[in-house]
Amino acid sequence: MAKILCDKSLINNNIIIFVPQDVTSDIPKKRLGRLLLFHCDENKLQETQRQDMAAILDMKWNPNSSDRPPELALVNADGKLQLFQLDNKVINELCSSLIGDDRLGLSLDWSNAKYQNSEPHIVTSDSKGMITTFKVTFDRSLTQVNQWKAHGFEAWIAAFNYWQPSIIYTGGDDCRLKGWDVRTSCEMPTFVSKSHSMGVCSIHSNIHKENIIATGSYDETILLWDTRKMRSPLLEINVGGGVWRLKWHPTNGEVLLAACMHNGFHILNCSLSDGCPQPIIASYEKHESLAYGVDWYRVAEISLQNQDSSVHHIEADSTSKETPKNEHVDEKSISEIDLKENMADKACWEGSNEMIASCSFYDNALHVWKVNLRPVYSN
Repeated sequence: MAKILCDKSLINNNIIIFVPQDVTSDIPKKRLGRLLLFHCDENKLQETQRQDMAAILDMKWNPNSSDRPPELALVNADGKLQLFQLDNKVINELCSSLIGDDRLGLSLDWSNAKYQNSEPHIVTSDSKGMITTFKVTFDRSLTQVNQWKAHGFEAWIAAFNYWQPSIIYTGGDDCRLKGWDVRTSCEMPTFVSKSHSMGVCSIHSNIHKENIIATGSYDETILLWDTRKMRSPLLEINVGGGVWRLKWHPTNGEVLLAACMHNGFHILNCSLSDGCPQPIIASYEKHESLAYGVDWYRVAEISLQNQDSSVHHIEADSTSKETPKNEHVDEKSISEIDLKENMADKACWEGSNEMIASCSFYDNALHVWKVNLRPVYSN
């Protein structure tokens, strides 16, 4: 069995969530983890909360909860789906549900990234190859809707088609990418693709471009798909490392962020109309261990126009158990990197300076960095 990720970062407004990979336990076979909450204020991080818990394999903010306080869902090594709420810089658990016994929850996704829904669904995948869907009720309980066997080995990833939330895509260690229609019994997939030559570990639907999804694999390739024609991908991009996570940009449907394990983090131009002669437009390679967790900053007001282009960054080390709650991380500048020079003549994308959080596996490191995306193709 491949080593499993317990290392993620997510950004929502000014909040960063970080999960250290290796918190040791004296209990045999008990995987322990830790959830750390940071407040990000321009060029500094402040840790506001930490919770020891079962190891966390994946987590995502509710992408469309404007009528509620921010909500965070996670899956853990105890085989549970947990739902939390952020209130005044503190995360409190709302509810949880068992996915199944003797398994690890490996991934999750929310159904409501494109369309507002006060009772969204969450899909999870697990180490037994099972896919489970839950309904998040209005009073914030979790009701299991369906569960089925999707893959012969670990189901590394499950993701909704955000334009048609009744459609779910899954990827597994069996090297298969599959589609499912939850309006049926899910006894048979709607398609099975063998285009990836190794385990499929990342899938993300594009909320700005209907019918477009991206998939990533241990085979070091990212594939772009038209969901109406799943026999072959539209585009294949080799990124030189296993693709553990993919995140489309929150507002630009042609920009894709990738965590590429042994080859760092990359931002890609996925403009199909131009053929992507050089899809990798920016890279971040300051981590000294496997690149796993990554996410975009969700607030567009950040501006670097008056800053120089020297490279700095925040690093947060979460391995110490003695760090006091609410202790400030040493203040440092956040990295700023520019796009590759040969993209500089491309059209300017307004409001382009972006902040990204990334984290790595063995060294438990969290970095926050900025990239100048002005030369990216405009939509």
